[in-house]
Amino acid sequence: MKWTLGQLAKMNKPIEVNYELDLSEFLDKMPDVKAISMVKVMGNGYELGFDEYVFSLDVKCELVMTCAISLEDVKYPLEFHTDEIFKTENNDGDDINLVTNVVDLDEVILSNIIMRIPMKVVKEGMTFNSDDEKEEYINPAFADLKKYL
Repeated sequence: MKWTLGQLAKMNKPIEVNYELDLSEFLDKMPDVKAISMVKVMGNGYELGFDEYVFSLDVKCELVMTCAISLEDVKYPLEFHTDEIFKTENNDGDDINLVTNVVDLDEVILSNIIMRIPMKVVKEGMTFNSDDEKEEYINPAFADLKKYL
């Protein structure tokens, strides 16, 4: 969803945000993700000052990733809240989104999703076995040699 700064300045009330976003075309930017559902975005936007806006957003989607153990597909629900500030200048050194003329929520949502993708997922019921937990396999032909250690 995009607005120009002129459109936002004309709005005298809070901006209602409620839409679905298709990010499947950006799967090449998310190498561990095999598929992504429609992204549901809900929230509000407010004017803080001259050419300064804040959007408080709740984002929900579902990622399909590969299980790190079984290599099967795993559905990973992703749900988060973010507050994004858009300004034309960053004089304070704050963590904001700098804009020239257009406020684009889609880019910000994509960036937030990419930051929240887990490094690996594990299918329910699967567990990792560390080297310490593995039983030591002893070849029966050499089992008698163990008493000499």
